[in-house]
Amino acid sequence: MNSYMIQVFENLIQTTIVCSLGICLLLFLKRYLFKNFSKKFNYYIWLVIVFRMLLFLFNYTIVYEVKESKSNNVVGNNITEITVPTDNNFMLYLACLWIFVAIVIAVYTFVKYIKFKNLVVDVSYDIEDDDINCLYKDLLKELNIKKKIELRGSDELISPAGMGLFKSYIFLPDYPYSKDELNWILRHELMHFKNKDLLIKFAVLFVKIIYWFNPLVYIMSNKVNIDCELCCDESVLNDCSLKEKKEYALALIKSIKLSKNYQSGILTTEFNKTNLEKRLESIVRKKGKSGIMISLILFILFSVTYFDFESISFDNSNSLRNIGILEKTGADLKDEGVVSNNLYVE
Repeated sequence: MNSYMIQVFENLIQTTIVCSLGICLLLFLKRYLFKNFSKKFNYYIWLVIVFRMLLFLFNYTIVYEVKESKSNNVVGNNITEITVPTDNNFMLYLACLWIFVAIVIAVYTFVKYIKFKNLVVDVSYDIEDDDINCLYKDLLKELNIKKKIELRGSDELISPAGMGLFKSYIFLPDYPYSKDELNWILRHELMHFKNKDLLIKFAVLFVKIIYWFNPLVYIMSNKVNIDCELCCDESVLNDCSLKEKKEYALALIKSIKLSKNYQSGILTTEFNKTNLEKRLESIVRKKGKSGIMISLILFILFSVTYFDFESISFDNSNSLRNIGILEKTGADLKDEGVVSNNLYVE
């Protein structure tokens, strides 16, 4: 069990190094190259890093199976077992510390989220305005959203927000919105559900929990939140006229003014201030290039890091070079008298 924990932790560190370089690379590319691409591309390109960081256990499984296969092949070459004693106590302590802190953060975060969600849902109320309900139903049909998402009023939230990964809600505060403003607000929140943004928020949260020690992960999380809103704005305004874009921008500004730039809680989608200046600039800008080929190249680039190339070899003697034994057969080892309690040969 201790050996397993240490190997998982070592693989976590390797993944951290690879993905930290990936985060820095993406930050550089997004600043100087990807700014010419669509907001959708700039948002979803983060998933290459997020999925790579979440699947580090899968990487460990591949490497473990390769090493097991190599170990079985070595048996056929006169060596049945090689054990090199090492002092791994320090690595074990670090692994235990990592797991303990991750569990504490996970429990605290999800207890806080569940309490907050239950509070908001419990004090929410049905919206009785027929015009608002009809508008909401029409938007569900227009956006082709089949999932049941309840529309409710809330005095607990002071900004329109979406919440709930499985049982989903959209909450509207009791503000004097016009019908056109409600159209843009509800369209925005529904687009978050259509784009699976809450699922991505949960994935990024898991990354923050697992890699709590990496400051670059927190930078990535903030950038993902900004790109999420920019992508949602772009999706809502796709094929809209300049007049409609101005109406959307005014609805956004009014919502921010009424909500006083307040963010209600974690794991919600909110129609409020998230880098407002950048969002307003993006609203009037033309849509950029899709960047599908670049996404594919980056995905392949990070996919190859699943494999530990040093552990894959067609020459079984490579596994011995790592411990200083160069191309020696079992007979050679016997003649040289290197048999010990930690090395068995036939």
